[in-house]
Amino acid sequence: MKRIFFTIYVLITCSVLFIALGVVPIVDHLMQGIELEEERSEFRGIFSLIIGDLTSMPESAWQGYLDGLNRSFDYPITVERNKTVRLPEAYHQAYAEGRIVSSSTQVEVLVQKIPGSDYSLCIGPLPELKNIEIIQFLMVVMVFVVLAIPVFVWSLFLWRDLSRMEEAARAFGRGDFTSRARASRFSSLADLKLTFNGMAERIEKLIASHKELTNAVSHELRTPLSRIRFGMEMVKTGKTQGEQERYFQGIERDVGEIETLVEEMLSYARFDRDTGQVEPEAHDMIAWLRYLVACEEATDGVRLELTAPEEPLEFWFDPQYMAWAVRNLIRNAMGHAASRVRVSVVNNDRMVRILVDDDGPGIPEVNRVRIFEPFARLDNSRNRKSGGYGLGLSIVKRIVVAHKGTVTVDDSPMGGARFTLSWPGNRPVESRLVQSL
Repeated sequence: MKRIFFTIYVLITCSVLFIALGVVPIVDHLMQGIELEEERSEFRGIFSLIIGDLTSMPESAWQGYLDGLNRSFDYPITVERNKTVRLPEAYHQAYAEGRIVSSSTQVEVLVQKIPGSDYSLCIGPLPELKNIEIIQFLMVVMVFVVLAIPVFVWSLFLWRDLSRMEEAARAFGRGDFTSRARASRFSSLADLKLTFNGMAERIEKLIASHKELTNAVSHELRTPLSRIRFGMEMVKTGKTQGEQERYFQGIERDVGEIETLVEEMLSYARFDRDTGQVEPEAHDMIAWLRYLVACEEATDGVRLELTAPEEPLEFWFDPQYMAWAVRNLIRNAMGHAASRVRVSVVNNDRMVRILVDDDGPGIPEVNRVRIFEPFARLDNSRNRKSGGYGLGLSIVKRIVVAHKGTVTVDDSPMGGARFTLSWPGNRPVESRLVQSL
């Protein structure tokens, strides 16, 4: 608190001193002529009367006359030899011309030549200007005291917000990933608070995702590893070559299952660490989708169809990431379809929609949100035909969210599930791949 206050206060004080030492003298110089002219006007009559009296009497009688005047005035009235009068160089000419001038730049003593003599009449120092330096000093002190009050109040609120920010950062560093900074939306640290909290939220979700990944991997690996261990024992005790070959095939399938799991985990981890931006480009959606569907092979008697307009449709999207998302949906549909999977395109209300329908068992409404969570599987006992470990749809959601869009699942007219990708495809999308959902 003290450091903040003194740092800001010293900075403002230096600024004020710069103004006082640099700007004020310039203003004073510009105002000198005006102030001197005011003094001349006020004392011109007095000078005229006194000089008139002095020139009408011998110089030997001047002192007695001046003593009488000094008893009646509140400021000294004297005469001084011309050669001893000290004037600013700027006033020399005016003095030589017989005009009223000041003996200093502070207009403390007014001087005018007495015609026909070697003397000058001096009036002052004037009473209201005697203590001007003290008054100026007190005013400067008052300015700095008054300045300290708002600086202190502002520093107090700033220190409070910084303390809260520091406390949140320390708690976060100790492992409390739910810790968040607190600050008023009117605070000068409001933007910093939002940035810190956004970072903390992303880190919290990333760590939770990694923990979930670790737990899920250990769980998913347990079953195939157990089967492999069992298969190896059975190979040792196998009585015939046919039995050993059957166990070897089972081990090979389990190794393939582990490889599939590793591939899905690597894909998922890629999105966890990916901080790049999607790079949308204008593409003919129809030609792009035809090529994508043609690259997918029908399996186990499941037919893959594409329903799309003949004419080209140009939309903005990242072809690499969006192809990944559509492939995941197609493969998911083919893993659950009975005989058909249909991919279609709809352009409506400036939104592009890709629909993937299948004629499989569908997805219960209660699970239509959870299915997009990492490692979410509606049937933990599903067979190798359906495959997967609940990561593909999570990746789909991340990609479409990065395109400022959504992915939903509903009932399909074909009897199974309908997955719908929607995003504003008629304008460029600038977004980072989200770390967690």
